[in-house]
Amino acid sequence: MARQVRKTIYVPQLSTKEKLKLIKKDKKQKLKQKRARLIVRNLPFEANEETLRKHFEKFGELEDVKILKKEDGKLVGCGFIQYKLVQKAAKARHHLNGKPFMGRTINVDFALSREKFENAQKVKIKQENKVKIKEELVYADEIQEAVIEIKSKSEDIKGDKGEEDTEISDEEGESEDKDIEESDEEEEEEESSDEPSVKKPKFESNDVVEGRTVFIKNVPFSATNDDLKECMKQFGPIYYALICVDKFTEHSKGTAFVKFCNAEDAEKALTAGTELTLLGNVLDCQRSLAGNEVREKTSAKKQDKTVTKDSRNLYLVKEGVILVGSQAAEKVSASDMAKRLQLEQYKTQMLRNLNMFVSRERLIVHNLPASWDDNKLRDLIKNNSPKNSFIKEARVMRDMRTVDASGVGKSKEFGFVTFAKHEDAIATLRALNNNPYIFSAHRRPIVAFSIENRAMVKAKQKRLEKSRLNNPKCKNFDINVKKTHDEKKQKR
Repeated sequence: MARQVRKTIYVPQLSTKEKLKLIKKDKKQKLKQKRARLIVRNLPFEANEETLRKHFEKFGELEDVKILKKEDGKLVGCGFIQYKLVQKAAKARHHLNGKPFMGRTINVDFALSREKFENAQKVKIKQENKVKIKEELVYADEIQEAVIEIKSKSEDIKGDKGEEDTEISDEEGESEDKDIEESDEEEEEEESSDEPSVKKPKFESNDVVEGRTVFIKNVPFSATNDDLKECMKQFGPIYYALICVDKFTEHSKGTAFVKFCNAEDAEKALTAGTELTLLGNVLDCQRSLAGNEVREKTSAKKQDKTVTKDSRNLYLVKEGVILVGSQAAEKVSASDMAKRLQLEQYKTQMLRNLNMFVSRERLIVHNLPASWDDNKLRDLIKNNSPKNSFIKEARVMRDMRTVDASGVGKSKEFGFVTFAKHEDAIATLRALNNNPYIFSAHRRPIVAFSIENRAMVKAKQKRLEKSRLNNPKCKNFDINVKKTHDEKKQKR
């Protein structure tokens, strides 16, 4: 009998670092899926998953379509749409929310987790309650004013006709007594105002001038006045040690004032350097400034303040916009105006995300003919841009799901153009946008500055840097980086 030999297959065990990487990847994928998930409410009961899929497939690739049902199989009138990309989900939401589907207007929105949905509802209820309370207060004030007016009128009538006996309820009597007390107080105030008011001079301490007060930064938020006092006692006797507290939150600001009995002790604290620590934090001691010095410093800062830069370049959003009723919109076709309005709505939707910004060098050109390719777009930009302008990119966007026999995707009838300089980009936009002599009078180019995702741009730059470091023909080529890259490839 032949002896059977068992072969043991060696399975390499993953390190904790690799396991953590895999867990992170899974989390990222799940987050992406959640972000691209839409909830559809007010669905017609005739709708099924196939009809819903067809309706939403126009805007991007779908991963899952689900219509919710009760235990008995009846429809709830609600469903979920899972897109592959978040951008496509946002586009579908923009175009289909509040629009009819099978004779019924549907509500489309991003699906939230149960916790987020409950929190949002709580916030909504709180806001509604606040509005109700405000309305009640306003109504109460109005009633009070009306009562005061009625009383003043009745008093005038009494003065004209003489004293007459009137029946007054207990509540009215009490309110009148209050009014009399208030009027007496007002008279006393008026009498006191007639007398010359003497202002008390403000007390100004000479601690700062004498150099006995020290201003301290980087104070731990958990530290108390007693902790600070004990720490600063090593330099000499102290009058007080006060931590600065925010008046609204009542939490420490991380700064404090310490007043010493002697100016020499204060000097010792100022020269302590990095040796002075409190609860693990190195304290930064500085000379305390007088009120006049602080005012001068703040006024100087205000004068030197330059205009704050708009990091998202939102001022460029309205560049190229044509308003209805303006001179530029006189001979524009209805289809072009409708498209412009749709694009503006989509832009505002995109810019709600704080990670999105308006590019200064990149343009988006809409209404391109379906037969145009990248070369034709580049030629058009060259002819309508300033001389010596450098065009980095001219690309027509294509739908790679519908490919022809030669493997070229169907044109989406818009493209991107990137310049080296912002001046060239804005000059080209103004020359091309709404120009009736480029394509046709009824179909004009719609040109605007492109909206970019900051995270995507950073990722693209990192990829470029890596490829340059790995490329032997590039100036930035690094042999060490190339070696590590090859080692990683072999391990995979």
